[in-house]
Amino acid sequence: MHLPPESHAMVSALGESVGEASLQMDDEGLAFLPLSNEFFLHIQADPERRCFIAFAVVGSMPAQPPVRLLKRLLQANRFWRETAGATLSLDEEQPPRLVLADRHDWEGLDQDEFVERINQFIDFLHDARSWLEEPESVQDPAWQSAALGHTLA
Repeated sequence: MHLPPESHAMVSALGESVGEASLQMDDEGLAFLPLSNEFFLHIQADPERRCFIAFAVVGSMPAQPPVRLLKRLLQANRFWRETAGATLSLDEEQPPRLVLADRHDWEGLDQDEFVERINQFIDFLHDARSWLEEPESVQDPAWQSAALGHTLA
């Protein structure tokens, strides 16, 4: 895959900024950045569209997600304000996994901006991950009432 030299330089600059100086794209234009033992960021170069796609699995959704979690995810996704331009979605796995993805067009993108945008993406990943880790023991009254066949006043 032929990638412009600037794309390699951007990924290298990102690696240096997060303490992973060896971060490089492979022959397929994919870079893989571990954020913890079980939490990873993928950056895929797309030379056809002249962009990077950054994506990560935030975590698995609960079998019975509380309404407050679903509302929080949809509100964060609204107009991409809380996601720094990225989009939340669910994959096809069972239970579904929450995925965050963003597109970074190469046109007019410099290294500093790329690093800043990816760092914002990583910050939001941590926020979204914390939402999934909230204890399920706290029951959502709307979900509980719906499960019992009642409506809230």
